Amino acid sequence: MFAIVVTVLYAIIYAAPRIEGFGIKTDVVQYDELPIADTVLALFVRDETLYTAEYSGTPNYLVEEGTKVRAGTQVVYIEPGAEPAPQSDGTVIMSDDGIPLSAEQALAGDVAGENTAASKQVSAYDALLRIARGGAQTSEGGVSPWTAIVSYCGDGWEKRITPDNILSIPRNIFDQAPNEATDLKRGFARAGEPVYRITNNLLWRVAFWIDDADKTVLDKYKEGRNVMIDLGTTKVRASVEAAEPRGRDLFIVLRSDMYYKDLDKYRKHEISVVFSEVSGAVIEKQAVKLKGGKAGVYVRQQNGTFKWAPIQVIKESGGRYLVAETSFVDEDGKTAPTVRYYDEIMSNPSAEGY
Repeated sequence: MFAIVVTVLYAIIYAAPRIEGFGIKTDVVQYDELPIADTVLALFVRDETLYTAEYSGTPNYLVEEGTKVRAGTQVVYIEPGAEPAPQSDGTVIMSDDGIPLSAEQALAGDVAGENTAASKQVSAYDALLRIARGGAQTSEGGVSPWTAIVSYCGDGWEKRITPDNILSIPRNIFDQAPNEATDLKRGFARAGEPVYRITNNLLWRVAFWIDDADKTVLDKYKEGRNVMIDLGTTKVRASVEAAEPRGRDLFIVLRSDMYYKDLDKYRKHEISVVFSEVSGAVIEKQAVKLKGGKAGVYVRQQNGTFKWAPIQVIKESGGRYLVAETSFVDEDGKTAPTVRYYDEIMSNPSAEGY
């Protein structure tokens, strides 16, 4: 009796879903756009300057972050004043060991093992200045010296990576550079600490590497070619400024003069370089299963089972295929029926044991 029950359960759990198609993940063949693109980790290079407070006091932020201002516009006013005690709001700053810290200890962050938010901020500003290596400038009255984008963040790399030295930067810079900038807004700024940054939005660049670049890659990145940069939240126009072979790899610089919302946010970020877009029947690469050396997909039939159907791949990009729809002429010169729009195909035949 036990053996019979086990056999029946096995048939219900494993055999039935496979035979009738139950429990198998599927996708629907739909009309879509397929960007022909490379996804890369890019370094953002801008003409920008980090400014430090001329004297200690309370910062008043006069311009909304991300605003483009004219030369001579005051963006920050620092009201002179003594540094407030950290406990003035009634809270007590504690170390990781539960020991109350004095104002001097909290602000200096010089207690072994101390890990408070206040000391973290002070340490972050000091670390940022060390990274800048003297590249930050003292703000003269919080005024922007030229027409630029205002931001209250910084990363210390403003003068370390510039449009002038971009072609000479070593590859390990990509490992050292931060992803995003540090927030500089706070209630009190000490003299010499960074308080804001201005960025020239008229021309900026991204740089990246393509490993093992062959002739196809070299042809794609011909200098002067126009491309689109997909930043995830928006797309901007750009062109290839430089494409230098270095050994077997290719170092590429793209330039753009388009403004977008997060222009000064990232130092290092994944982007897609879009060369063109094609439209048609688009499927995921993992849905394709080779059979007899030919590519195809498993299409759900009216009775719930799946039947393999050949496909013709027209374009490939980003793990997706643009394929022929309805029919195509195979290598023998015969018309072969294939997928149609709204066909339901198996998402991952290999994972299903096909």
